[in-house]
Amino acid sequence: MGEQFSEEEWAQINAHLEQNGSAYGLPERRDRSFVLLSWNIRKFGAFKESGIPKKSPGAFALIEQVCSRADIVAIQEVQRDTGSLYELLRRLRNRGAPWEVVISDVTGMAPGYDGMAERHAVLYRSDRVRRGDLASDLSFDRSAVIENSDVAFRTLISKEIEIAGEEGILAKLSGWLDGQQKLMGAKLKKFVQFIRTPHVVEFVVEGPAGVYNFYIINAHLVSGESKTDRKLEFFALLEWLLLDSRTTVVEEGKTFLLMADLNLDFESNVDKRRKAMATYLTSINKERSLQAKVNFPFLDGGFFTNARRTETFDHIAWITTDTRLPRGRHNDQAGSFGPDQYDYGMFDFVQAFSDAGPGKTETGEPAYDRYTHDFTDHMPIWVRLPIPADEQEDFTVRD
Repeated sequence: MGEQFSEEEWAQINAHLEQNGSAYGLPERRDRSFVLLSWNIRKFGAFKESGIPKKSPGAFALIEQVCSRADIVAIQEVQRDTGSLYELLRRLRNRGAPWEVVISDVTGMAPGYDGMAERHAVLYRSDRVRRGDLASDLSFDRSAVIENSDVAFRTLISKEIEIAGEEGILAKLSGWLDGQQKLMGAKLKKFVQFIRTPHVVEFVVEGPAGVYNFYIINAHLVSGESKTDRKLEFFALLEWLLLDSRTTVVEEGKTFLLMADLNLDFESNVDKRRKAMATYLTSINKERSLQAKVNFPFLDGGFFTNARRTETFDHIAWITTDTRLPRGRHNDQAGSFGPDQYDYGMFDFVQAFSDAGPGKTETGEPAYDRYTHDFTDHMPIWVRLPIPADEQEDFTVRD
């Protein structure tokens, strides 16, 4: 773990943010709109270890300050030990607002096996947002998993036969069955099931002119070196939501609201990711005649959400027929409709830390090692929407 900021340095950072917070993308609280915030907080687990806080007081205080500016906060990378999560909840309540929390069970591992055990958590202000009835994992049933496994296994075997021949594959299979090696020493190239199961929670936002009905999907998709794994999980999740939107979105009037660390870097740059997604959406819409519209604004905004500002991992996106939510073609107008209308952004703490002084090295580069372990290595992202009202923007588009 790298050196942490001192108390004096945190005071310097906080003083800088107090004067310039909005310049770095910190959202403001406003009575006639609400803020959705999604954040992967690195290893957000036990609050203390051997009686010592795992995150420095300054780091934890800034996490609290950022979350307090939102009405719904989806957090990824919550650990098995929820001490930090409940300490954050306690501090938010001490500010005077009635905050509540919903957490998933541990996902990413099974009892007795190694894995990346994590939870998904959603904090929300109950005076601004109401919990709906649904809270569930988003997973494939056994028959689908078995079928996916069969397809993946057949694909893997066929590929290996092409490479090693029938005698070679038999030798490898024999070694695998004896427990001497992993089959082919390779990962499956077909989707079977999520490594970390996404979590779905229903929320209702009420206003003088109606309600929003959100099914918030909190997800932390697979990471690691394999872009194939990332691509398979992302498109499996998107297809699940799109196909289910026929009933849940269209017939029931819900909005799927994805608040997630998608680890979305399966193409080399944002433009290629956007093009790959557009191609996929066009093909599935043509095949299935889907009515719900999809918007991934953080692909349009050119945001890089990891601390090193090289990838757009984190997203808030929606699948909806609700014309009060903008489509992709409206994203370049975000922030121009009025102070309580549609907007989105990212808190660029890397730039804030650097400009304040302590987060910069002698060469002028960001001092990543001083905060990525203590604070986090992902930027918090947010979307502002108006409380349902007669005068809010209507994004109806006649194609």
